[in-house]
Amino acid sequence: MSLKVIELNDVSLQVGDAGGVAAAGPGFALLEGREVTLGAAAEQQHRIYPTSSYDKFWHELNMEPLHVRGRIRHHADLAYSQLLELAREAEIEDEVLFAVPGHYNNQQLGLLLGLASQCPFRVGGMVDSALAAASLTDKHTSGEHIVHAGLHLHQVLMTRLIRKDGELAVDNVVPVPQLGRQQLLDALMRIANDAFIRQCRFNPQHEAASEQELYSMLAVWIGEKGDEQGNLEMELKAGAITHTAKLPRDQLLAGLQKSYDKLLRSLRPLTELPGAGILLDHRLALLPGAVAALGEAGPLQVARPEAVTEACLRHHELIAGGEGVHRIRALPDLDSPGEAAETRADRNAPTHVLFRNRAMPVADLPLVNNLNGSGGNALEFDLPGPSTTLGRILRKQSAVMLDCGDIEFRLNDVPVKGRQPLKLGDRIRFPELADELLMIEVNDGR
Repeated sequence: MSLKVIELNDVSLQVGDAGGVAAAGPGFALLEGREVTLGAAAEQQHRIYPTSSYDKFWHELNMEPLHVRGRIRHHADLAYSQLLELAREAEIEDEVLFAVPGHYNNQQLGLLLGLASQCPFRVGGMVDSALAAASLTDKHTSGEHIVHAGLHLHQVLMTRLIRKDGELAVDNVVPVPQLGRQQLLDALMRIANDAFIRQCRFNPQHEAASEQELYSMLAVWIGEKGDEQGNLEMELKAGAITHTAKLPRDQLLAGLQKSYDKLLRSLRPLTELPGAGILLDHRLALLPGAVAALGEAGPLQVARPEAVTEACLRHHELIAGGEGVHRIRALPDLDSPGEAAETRADRNAPTHVLFRNRAMPVADLPLVNNLNGSGGNALEFDLPGPSTTLGRILRKQSAVMLDCGDIEFRLNDVPVKGRQPLKLGDRIRFPELADELLMIEVNDGR
């Protein structure tokens, strides 16, 4: 059996291995008598049965009584039930590594290990999730120090990481409460509900079913393509009538701006160290306008969805080494001599970019617009607008990067700006252009 990594982020708890995602589900539970519904199925009924729904049992992992009838006594029982479900779906039977949020204290970590001891797997080690994601960056692309911002259901967790003596280590963890995915969804729900009232004289929150339908619609929108769409068009059915309301993108962004301003106030003090860069997790980056808003605090990158699992597998021996299980809060710096040598030999580094059935080397490749075939050794686009340089793909030491300055592009469907590291299989696309760039490897067959 392959080594599995369980990333404990309640927006989506995820089990991953070398083959990708094996199981995933949000941290929701619905209690109906002795029946427990978990994950996405519970979230889909979250607004229909609000008094029987729970979504803080990972955020507030504890043994405080819930005062409900049945076999579930407290948050820990709900967490245990979801661990069992994930283990069953992912067919976990051997060793796992936990990637845990930085706000967990020692008591919560001990409780987590106690729950895991009753599961059909063995915990080999634990590591801070933000540290794992940041450990795949280097100072040439992400800065001398890193501030990781991760979206959870009821908070944004900011973690400052320092490069020192060949290591990347957790320096400070700052929870920003009441600005999690659920609070941001609540803000969008208020805007969308007002739109239906104004445009259709229909209030979705008067009926639990329509409120749930609106919630589910917005949850999908911000979780999959929230920063790609323009205006939002919504349809809700009430009996035989279908109500349609439209929301301009500017109005949606205005509704989230106060939240982004608060995040910026928490982020800026953490980026005051010279050479600090920002690393957003992919969940936060998908929110409408988040990349542009938080990028005001400094140079910004977006972590790949598989970064935490990939880092845990890479550092398996270190995370699982030593006596007992404890949370790892420092990992080798990607720029340390040993790690740099490993990186240079890393087969995940692309050699070419494939665009419109043509492969071109990545050594120093400009991306230009509307040059009508006169660009020489360059990738030429036909976007609306004047002739201009959009950016450049370049290799610096062992790293391959795309630098587009202030021009926004999509990296694996996530909107980003500035300088971003590239790996094999990464997909790049500019708005208003259907064609994609695919990072590939070309060798001589040996």
